[in-house]
Amino acid sequence: MSSADYLLSDSASELERLRLQARVWEPETEAWLDSLGPMEGWHCLDLGCGAMGILGSLARRAGASGRIVGVDIDAMQLRAARAFVAENNLPKVEILEADAYASPLPANSFDLAHVRFLFAPVGRDAQLMDELWRLTKPGGIIAIQEPDSAAWRCYPPSDAWDRLKAAILEAFRRGGGDFDAGRRTHKMLRERGAEDLRVRAAVVALAPGHPYLRLPIQFATSLRNRILDAGLMTKSELDDAIVECEQVAGDPKTTGLTFVVTQAWGRKPV
Repeated sequence: MSSADYLLSDSASELERLRLQARVWEPETEAWLDSLGPMEGWHCLDLGCGAMGILGSLARRAGASGRIVGVDIDAMQLRAARAFVAENNLPKVEILEADAYASPLPANSFDLAHVRFLFAPVGRDAQLMDELWRLTKPGGIIAIQEPDSAAWRCYPPSDAWDRLKAAILEAFRRGGGDFDAGRRTHKMLRERGAEDLRVRAAVVALAPGHPYLRLPIQFATSLRNRILDAGLMTKSELDDAIVECEQVAGDPKTTGLTFVVTQAWGRKPV
């Protein structure tokens, strides 16, 4: 997969969104990883790690005897990930420039192979699942975190918010992705033959002023050309909706819920 295949842009706004995303979901990632038990000494993979991924959470658990590999293809994301590793003094974390769908990493290498928000923007489910399966050791864990848009709302409701959300979801579909990929990850693991399957769901409540209330604006900015080229909104409709959503997000009376993140995982049979 080249960076051009990725649905979202490689702009500074997309980098900002990914950094915010990692911070927002870190508590739920920590709670989920806690359920896996001790991970000291594990070799872990964060496939499509982006600017931060869950590299820090994995490194803290794997410890000095563990090894973490983050894989991404986009040059800007790789620079950000390497900066994150250096700033947080994570010597056991390696950042590798590679195709998440066909990496040069050896088969059966990892105790945990993880991917977050990569099925949704890109699709190609079978190919990505094959790579996760190939890289995981027998008895190791394949873990997938993907979104489900069902809960994604602001309160009080906003027509502009709803219009942006609808355009974003359709832009994902037309680009070959599926924002609601989290609804099928458990099934994908089951059909691939994973054992000891588990699933967990997480939603974050957004208090007034929370920066994640601006997420529809960030997505719409990254997807702007796709939204316009597909005729999902005109330029004036998109610009007006963004301005209105900025007002909604900045209103001290506005609260919200994030999309659902489904966390599905299972073991590769020995």
